[in-house]
Amino acid sequence: MSTTPPSPMVAGPRKAIVKALLWSRVVWLALRCHRSPRRAAQALQALLAERARHRLGVTLKYARAGGRYFWDFYSPGWPSPAFDRFVERELDRLLPQHGAPHGLQTAIVAVTKRCPLRCEHCCEWQALNQQETLSREDLLQIVAQLAERGVAQILLSGGEPLQRFDDVVAIVAAAAGETDFWLLSSGHGLTAERAAQLRSAGLTGIALSLDHHDPESHDRFRRFPGAFAGVERAAASARGAGLLVALSLCPTRAFVSEENLAAYARVARQLGAAFVQILEPQAVGHYAGQDVALSAAQRRLLEEFCIRLNFDPARRELPAVAYAGFSRRRTGCHGAGERYLYVDTDGALLPCPFCREPAGSVLAEGLDAPLAALRARGCPAQARDPQAAGPR
Repeated sequence: MSTTPPSPMVAGPRKAIVKALLWSRVVWLALRCHRSPRRAAQALQALLAERARHRLGVTLKYARAGGRYFWDFYSPGWPSPAFDRFVERELDRLLPQHGAPHGLQTAIVAVTKRCPLRCEHCCEWQALNQQETLSREDLLQIVAQLAERGVAQILLSGGEPLQRFDDVVAIVAAAAGETDFWLLSSGHGLTAERAAQLRSAGLTGIALSLDHHDPESHDRFRRFPGAFAGVERAAASARGAGLLVALSLCPTRAFVSEENLAAYARVARQLGAAFVQILEPQAVGHYAGQDVALSAAQRRLLEEFCIRLNFDPARRELPAVAYAGFSRRRTGCHGAGERYLYVDTDGALLPCPFCREPAGSVLAEGLDAPLAALRARGCPAQARDPQAAGPR
């Protein structure tokens, strides 16, 4: 691996200044949103209480890329209109004033069925490399509806979204500014030229799938020779273009150990990643019908890893960790239109990439009716097992 790049994490006096400025903006937004110092103070107290409730899953780290600062993988960067929109919606959620349903914050949109990899855990396995359903115009229409709803962050996935590179550039360029865009990718096909083009269109960052610190093990999991080297090249290209880099890890039973997690953190630092997203294996897609769930002991190891990287001052140069399963078990599911949703490669509205029960078609019906149905139904997994989302 080449020379380790500068860490994107912000530390020392600079972190204190960034934190003060960012929270000053949050205070100003509370005043703008609620029009009253008393109500603004109540909303801010509610926001701090909510962050305290999520504390073990909320990092205290800040990362910098493209002239902006990021305090969470699932939040837009500051300063930006997307950040302002995100914060105002959270303030309104915690102290409602308009009587309208809670605003969406994040959407994951699968833009293609094409992918050269054959990943062990692929949740889109049944659709993989089938004929495309969505045209560029369809995708632009879907994203426009989400942007009109005020969605502050859109993550473009697939398949491999780089397989429709020109369409991705068009999608990002059409709505960037008010919305932060991320690419969820294997990294295959991301050159320095393409990264610069995506950054110019308005892309915020790229989350690269990396499922092992060992190149051979990652290649075997992805069933694609050279997949690990592709991640290395893609991370370097993204950093060079000023894009934020994150890694997405699916930790299997065979992977979860103290040694593997420590080695993974070192590789993430060497790649210049700001965040690591942990997505537990689910029995859907290529894993359908298989017993792939982690044990309670393995989940505890992952949770301890999350806490160490997010709060230990000795690890300040390592990336922050976003662990959805950890948060879900403590505070409930945020999918199914509560805070985020998923649009699949046919334009169907789903609770998340792992709950494959559509609520309707965004193309055929628009967003309103399927979203209402999604919210009324809630998270199917939580409905089947209410204890799954609660504290253990």
